[in-house]
Amino acid sequence: MPNEFWEWSKQYDADFIPSSLPIVIERGQGAELIDTAGHRTLDLGDIIANVGHCHPRHVAALQNAAAQMIVGKGSWTNPERARLMKRLVELTPANLDKVFFATSGSEIVEWAIRIARRFTGKHEILSFWGGVYGRTMGAISMNGLQRRRKFGPLLPGAIHAPYAYCYRCPFDKKIETCNFYCVDFLDRILDSESTGDLACVIVEPYQGVGGLIFPPAGYLTRLQQWATERGVIFILDEIQSSFGRTGKLFALEWENLTPNLLCIGKGMGNGISIAALVAEARLTASLTPGEMSGGNGGNPFACASALSVLDILQDENLIEHAREIGEYWLTRAHAWQTRFEIVGDVRGRGACIAIEFVKDRATKEPLRGFANTLGARCYPKGCAVHGMDHILALRPPLVITRDQAARAADTIEATIKELTE
Repeated sequence: MPNEFWEWSKQYDADFIPSSLPIVIERGQGAELIDTAGHRTLDLGDIIANVGHCHPRHVAALQNAAAQMIVGKGSWTNPERARLMKRLVELTPANLDKVFFATSGSEIVEWAIRIARRFTGKHEILSFWGGVYGRTMGAISMNGLQRRRKFGPLLPGAIHAPYAYCYRCPFDKKIETCNFYCVDFLDRILDSESTGDLACVIVEPYQGVGGLIFPPAGYLTRLQQWATERGVIFILDEIQSSFGRTGKLFALEWENLTPNLLCIGKGMGNGISIAALVAEARLTASLTPGEMSGGNGGNPFACASALSVLDILQDENLIEHAREIGEYWLTRAHAWQTRFEIVGDVRGRGACIAIEFVKDRATKEPLRGFANTLGARCYPKGCAVHGMDHILALRPPLVITRDQAARAADTIEATIKELTE
């Protein structure tokens, strides 16, 4: 039967990505996945199920919400929607006091740039190489990866700059002495590319799809300061990094950032589609009421899911636990850096760790495809780990136990050894 589901997916799924193994996932429990063959494996690649698969409290909240009302009326409110808005305003920086809900991160990013354009009366958007802000037309116009190609003319006004990818610095600088040269370089980019009409800058606290690239401490603070000094709206895209992923509820807490617009999603609903824009009232006031309306955003079912996620994260100390797991994995991965010549860079924070493999440490030439091969070898051993060409990404549900984290590390280490020694 698994092969039948596999074949149906290949035949009918317009975006099917077949792996080397015909895996069909049937169930999830905590930090584990179970396929149709009954094989259990640790989920090390999830960026949505922050409180785990089928958490009893989350399931109960969904069952209760489904029995009351699922569809929300856009021109009215509902108790769950109101509660979630209030809670998000209380949990985010004091300058953020308005909330708008949608069903996806791409929609939220689109609204962030529209509001920035309306408020400032300007049209240009500064984003970064390697950044991925969504899949809708406006969002992909800002993306800094090749996934923009062959979609015809994109959104006018998109300007791209280098991100703080210190391991592969495009300026060949050293973080110890560069004094955030890449932020100062933004003025040079604007001098060359801008029409003098910059509305906003949008940035991820870490680049997720772009390879789990973490900037050095202080970079985001410096970038926010740069935007403030120039009267540019500062948009922080926390679609991936929010809801405990980095060991804080929001990654902005690591540097006490105060963005003008905050985009959140993914782990917010733990599998139920919901995303939010938390904004300054002065910015949203530039739109008339009803102008941001959406068909299904903020429905009571999705809001109940997000409220349950917040309760579980806080009541079960999963955010602190994510930090502990991350520290443990970083210690293990740095040991691999000493043992295996192909481990070039190790980086991350909280339950979000990346290991970058290289052919040669001196040249840093990527070891193409190695992480994918490693992932395929780990699955039969009970670890579903995500390979991004030469980068291995570890992003489990935050409910992963210390014993499970140790088992995952042991499996990855043994598999690297098999493939290299």
